[in-house]
Amino acid sequence: MVPAAASTDVVGGCPHDCPDTCAWVATVEDGVVTRVRGARGHPVTAGHLCVKVKDYQERLYHPDRLLQPQVRTGPKGSGRFSVVSWDEALDEVAAGLEAAVDRFGGAAVLPYRYMGTQGVLQGASMDRRFFNRLGASDLEGTICYATGGWAYGITYPGWPETDIEDVPHAEVAVAWGANMFSTHLHMWPFMQAVRKHGGTLVCVDPVRTKTARAADVHLQLRPGSDAALALAVVHVVFAEGLEDSGFLADHCVGGDELRDRALEWTPARASVATGLAEDEIVAFARLWANAKPGFVKTGPGAQRHADAGQAFRAILALPAVTGAWRHRGGGVHVHSASNFSQGTASFVGDDLRPPGLRRSVNMVELGRALAGDLDGPPVAAVVVYDSNPAVIAPDSAAVRAGLGRDDLFSVVIDQFLTETAAYADVVLPATTQLEHLDVMWSWGHRYLTLNRPAVAPQGEALPNTEIFRRLAARMGFADSAFADGDEDLLAQYLSDYPDGVRASLRERGWAKVTPPPRADTARVMLRLDDGLAAGLGLDPLPQARDHDADPTTLALVTPKSHHFLNSSFVNHERLRRAAGSPLVHLSPADAAARGIADRDLVQLSNGARSIAVDATVSDDVAPGTAMLYSNWWHADLPGGSGANLLTEQDPNDLGGGPVFAARVQVRPAAGHGSAASSG
Repeated sequence: MVPAAASTDVVGGCPHDCPDTCAWVATVEDGVVTRVRGARGHPVTAGHLCVKVKDYQERLYHPDRLLQPQVRTGPKGSGRFSVVSWDEALDEVAAGLEAAVDRFGGAAVLPYRYMGTQGVLQGASMDRRFFNRLGASDLEGTICYATGGWAYGITYPGWPETDIEDVPHAEVAVAWGANMFSTHLHMWPFMQAVRKHGGTLVCVDPVRTKTARAADVHLQLRPGSDAALALAVVHVVFAEGLEDSGFLADHCVGGDELRDRALEWTPARASVATGLAEDEIVAFARLWANAKPGFVKTGPGAQRHADAGQAFRAILALPAVTGAWRHRGGGVHVHSASNFSQGTASFVGDDLRPPGLRRSVNMVELGRALAGDLDGPPVAAVVVYDSNPAVIAPDSAAVRAGLGRDDLFSVVIDQFLTETAAYADVVLPATTQLEHLDVMWSWGHRYLTLNRPAVAPQGEALPNTEIFRRLAARMGFADSAFADGDEDLLAQYLSDYPDGVRASLRERGWAKVTPPPRADTARVMLRLDDGLAAGLGLDPLPQARDHDADPTTLALVTPKSHHFLNSSFVNHERLRRAAGSPLVHLSPADAAARGIADRDLVQLSNGARSIAVDATVSDDVAPGTAMLYSNWWHADLPGGSGANLLTEQDPNDLGGGPVFAARVQVRPAAGHGSAASSG
């Protein structure tokens, strides 16, 4: 008789760059993870995981996992490496970083990271201490929510934020630039619940996404015209006397000035700017104003164009003008990160930093940084972890050219040989979430999540914390901060929270965090004071642009895929099959005007830069718009380059955020299509 396998459940949580931060349970049988499922008792996760991580053990045991340190043996970008020992790899890294510091100072070293893990330990603890001790350049993490965060902070100085668990009490719930089915799945049930008492779901998005299909109303506006729509809504609210004058008088700065600005944005003018019909705009405005209350969830999509800061300021005015904040479930949710500790100065090692130059580099401008377009010393060494900039950063040609510099020493810490890792001098194998300890805050709800390791690290992979501890020792950093183990780091981080939170976290694996008392919670800055506005280079009031018609080009948008998370999971066969092949989506009118049929190979060009990709013709995008998911690794596209070859490094108008959009010409590739066209 064969004995039953010993089975253990280990509570953990998803680490990826997603607002849901799901709690999960990993089942381990005889030392092997056989299943990962959503934690049933978690109020947001509610027992289910998204398609990306529902079989997360596939990532743990993926045949392409990096399990040993490697050093480059071929040209940069060739992906040719030889396996070495950890001692040899650490010697190489220490020598390369020391050479950069000796020549140019610590600021010549650039850490490039983002939220490949949202974990505090693996993404923002020992690594921060290491680079602070080294005196390295700081990286400004602007690539996702910087613009929305800036707009939110200057409009609502006290950072009020609607708890997503209260959203079912709203009468109208708006997903604005948020494809929640794909990027915030676990908030969607709270949105849907408004229908139980006759409420309405609205989606504002240039693309007919899964969320738009499920909504009651889809406002398919032109890309980048969000501010025009929001100001037109404010116009109708004031014109028809639907504003909450008491809330404006008691809580808002600049209500009268905003009214005057909105007078300029009639529904007729906004119709031209947005491509929406006047009656659509007026109907939405009345629906919003009469809701008791209305709620808006803003997403990354509305932050990815050049005027995103102005757009967010206009959108954020909507719940103030109608007094939606008075009612449970009313208001807006940009993110919930301000509920959580981001680590004290001591925790991240600010006290370890030597005196001298402290340089900040906007991660959106990585290509420029690597090309030497910075004040101060050149970037002589780069350490990449928790990110894949060769794919996800704007202007990927410049990024790859920089990574390919012969005089750049580069280290990549990852679980796979990504397209960024192919340029590295040294590649170090990192553990997955099932192999290390961590704790995660959330930017989509108010729960802190604990992750216990389910199994020992595979091969020679190590947690980020241990890698930086070993690097610190190899470089002779004797500071006591580098002696802290992961349990020590966890205890230090959790010391910022009340006893009840710590107890709940250790007992269940998650704990709800009560927002701390905040100043100015009743103050809404609809108009910025002139000094602040001038300092930020902004109009004191939200402003919009009229539509600049250009029939020769299309507005390219590059949203996130349903099956991939940024560039993670693109190499998972199950998800690749489900996602299908990379396609650019064109409207029937735009395709016909260019002689393009479904599945034709087409060329997308922005100046001298172009990519090749198959087209699909669909009314999921409005005329004038082209849509290509940004997540694909470049090698997966016919021309060997993805959407970010066409995007620029210029930050948008607030917070240094990215512009993951472009004006592109689209034409049949050579030998394809039924007619040539200059469009």
